[in-house]
Amino acid sequence: MTRDDDERLRRTLERRSAVASRLAAAPARKPALVDALDSSRSTVDRAIDELAAVGCVRREDSEYALTTTGRLALRTYEGYRSATDAIAATTEFVNCLPADAPLDTSLLDGASVSMSSEHVPDQALAPSTDLFKRATRMRGLAPVVLGFYPNTVAEQLSRDELTVEIVASAEVLGALPSIPDVGTASLSEADGLSLYESGGELPYALWLMETPESDYAGITAYDAGGAAGVLMNDSPAAVEWAESEYERYRADASEANPFRS
Repeated sequence: MTRDDDERLRRTLERRSAVASRLAAAPARKPALVDALDSSRSTVDRAIDELAAVGCVRREDSEYALTTTGRLALRTYEGYRSATDAIAATTEFVNCLPADAPLDTSLLDGASVSMSSEHVPDQALAPSTDLFKRATRMRGLAPVVLGFYPNTVAEQLSRDELTVEIVASAEVLGALPSIPDVGTASLSEADGLSLYESGGELPYALWLMETPESDYAGITAYDAGGAAGVLMNDSPAAVEWAESEYERYRADASEANPFRS
């Protein structure tokens, strides 16, 4: 296959994906395709001819069916569309992260995004904060820390059912003892907290939360003014990817106790 053949296959799949998708469900005659796709007979004729010319469709008796090439090409094309749709839907958030941050479209596909605004800078944190209040387990990476986070974590750890595991940068761990306690919650005295010092630079604030209803994965993005946005997703694929990524950093981290004298 030449470079021109490659491009021809891509263009054909883009133009004729509706016909290919219908044939992926089951072989069909042209009249059935006309009815199913609400297309003209001439449009279906051209689609079949073009798909056949790139090896994606063959005739079986009086019906047309996808070939193995057709199924593989359609699956790849649909995956590409799904991935680019997810990227487009989350572009504002994704561009708040470092350009070289490890990221996968499984985390973006179907995700919800909350962005901060100039007049309400902390509004982006509301969905993840509400989720944290229902969580029974939280794991996360902490490249930075907002001043109110330690007290929020300590307050929630007063619930017996919650455990928290955080891999933090050395700078974050060094800053924790100097952050004043608010109210009665104290992170230094909280049960259910495990802290680890990262073995290298942390690219983002990746987190996983388990609740009675579902498991969630997310990233909190920061800028100079605080939280820039939060992306969260409860799809199994998103959670699986985030867990694998978190465990990669956790494996290189060492246990830490910044409150020890």
